[in-house]
Amino acid sequence: MSVTVPVLMPRHLKAKVKITVTNPDGSVAKVVEGEYEDPFTTDFDAMFYGLFTFPIQTPGGVPVHDVAGNVYYFYSPGSNVFATPYAGWCFVNCPNTPNAPYTLKMPGIWLYSSPFSPYNYVWGNYANVISGVTYYSPTTEPGANSVPAATYGGTATFTISQRISNTSSSTFTVTSLAVVVAVYSIFGGALLATPIFVGINYFDLGTPITLSPAAGMTVTVTYQIPN
Repeated sequence: MSVTVPVLMPRHLKAKVKITVTNPDGSVAKVVEGEYEDPFTTDFDAMFYGLFTFPIQTPGGVPVHDVAGNVYYFYSPGSNVFATPYAGWCFVNCPNTPNAPYTLKMPGIWLYSSPFSPYNYVWGNYANVISGVTYYSPTTEPGANSVPAATYGGTATFTISQRISNTSSSTFTVTSLAVVVAVYSIFGGALLATPIFVGINYFDLGTPITLSPAAGMTVTVTYQIPN
């Protein structure tokens, strides 16, 4: 008797990136698109891994770097207050972000003047974040209080988008970008006033983008999650 074993094709989480660059008059200068498989950073991996392996009673914790390279030990009440299940992540409408001690005071899609590769973390490129442009508030689809849905065997999608304008008199060269979230902790029933920022994805561009004065861009990252 023979047994036929079905061949299961691998299905990966994917991120599609679309960048629409606009001229000073608002017309479209170029559109750049790319696709990345399993694009998460080691710090995202550590946070995810820690949810399963470092319960709140366990001392120690899993080390996670913020965008500037500082180390925080998540999921450990003995090391700091980022202890499961009280730590929370935020991308839009995030409170208290002006208190965060970083070059940029809001989570979102950050632009960089240097590539990330061959490293899969964000904090090593902190000195090259582009701060001379205006970052507008990011948006998500679906919006707040909604959960992406898909049928069995289908694909759920989650999209984040942000508009960025060069309101300075300088020209910037964009070589890469990262998705940055704010991470909070609730301690004693209260939300701590100062979040930390953690890079969960980065994307190196095949060709750098020049952003001249009064020009702008809209960056959209769409995650495709197999179900």
